[in-house]
Amino acid sequence: MDYYLIAAVIVILFVALFLFFFFQTKKEFTRIEIVNEEGKQIPIDVEIADTGIKRMKGLMFRSSLGQNEGMLFVFDNEDYRKFWMMNTTIPLDAIHIAANGTVVEVILMDPCTSLISCKSYPSSQKAKYVLEVNQGFAKENGIEIGKSKLLLN
Repeated sequence: MDYYLIAAVIVILFVALFLFFFFQTKKEFTRIEIVNEEGKQIPIDVEIADTGIKRMKGLMFRSSLGQNEGMLFVFDNEDYRKFWMMNTTIPLDAIHIAANGTVVEVILMDPCTSLISCKSYPSSQKAKYVLEVNQGFAKENGIEIGKSKLLLN
């Protein structure tokens, strides 16, 4: 009986620590730029999601996103990516970007209303980066597949 109590306390502590770090992530913005098909540099203030926890949380539980704001997901390698919109209430563009900075795909993602109806959005191209911005951002700013680039430092 005592082992079950100890195990339960340990599990509760791990869950509490996870939730603390999951919800206490401070917003820090970094300015990036994408060059559109006309050569115009478009500045975007992004939060960087470069750890498993940050990538898992993404833009969940947000009620709005500024006009030129977003989240840049940074992965260790170039691969096919899959996103879903659970607990995300903002319609988004997911701009998939290759390791060399070239935009390889733009996927329009809609919020889901329940776990059962929550659609996933797999990519058809490999990407090292995925930039999530308000839906329509790519079209409004002339961001085109194969013609637009993320400026990498």
